[in-house]
Amino acid sequence: MRVRSVRETHVGELYGELRPLMFSIAYRMVGSVGDAEDIVQEAFLRFHRASADGQEIESPKAYVSAITTRLAIDHLRSARVRRERYVGTWLPNRS
Repeated sequence: MRVRSVRETHVGELYGELRPLMFSIAYRMVGSVGDAEDIVQEAFLRFHRASADGQEIESPKAYVSAITTRLAIDHLRSARVRRERYVGTWLPNRS
């Protein structure tokens, strides 16, 4: 599969080409379909904003891969923090 530059193709076509890659990265990292879909949407939104702002993106595939990976890492870090903050009642030790 040859991924064309942003100038060569329509954004919708580019999304169709890159979405499977983005989803596979996100899903493998977070392990949840819903969270992976959210990450893919956010990553492509950031990619679209950057290209609309006139940034020269030589490799859209590399760009969205990096964004997707970073967003997945951020998601995992925030999930870990939520799990570590337990607000319920602690059960006593059974000795």
